[in-house]
Amino acid sequence: MKREIQTFIDAAEADEVEHFTAETTQAKFFADADKLMAPLADFIRQQIGADKLAQAELKLTDTDVSVRLEMSVINLPLQDSKTIGKIMETSDEADINVYAVIETPDINVSGLRIDALAPATTYVGQAKVADQSLHDWLGLQIEKLQAAASNKEETDVKKK
Repeated sequence: MKREIQTFIDAAEADEVEHFTAETTQAKFFADADKLMAPLADFIRQQIGADKLAQAELKLTDTDVSVRLEMSVINLPLQDSKTIGKIMETSDEADINVYAVIETPDINVSGLRIDALAPATTYVGQAKVADQSLHDWLGLQIEKLQAAASNKEETDVKKK
């Protein structure tokens, strides 16, 4: 699956992107992230099959965490699509990849982590490998969030 970079930027800016949103709690996410992310992965695969751009989001309703799967030509969140034209030659054609994105102040200093999972065609053609990559990525992010929560508890000043 490929797109001319300017065509991709235009589509992202015009929100010509299929959307899927689900909600859960942090405890449920920590307990079984794979199960909760499976509908998002299925949605992304359906959109790849239909040659459409897509974004699937899981919101943790009791925290400020957003976990997403996004299709893009570069590892920038879709909302930053204007930046792509400053980095890449807009007349070139590029592969569409599937990225895992997490946004929360507790993940790192920037509050954002984005990593490539696979090219779109591989994400469909080698679904088990892509799902394992997502599983591994989710495990790392959950560890970071749990460590941040633990560190916060240990460093917070107790009120008397």
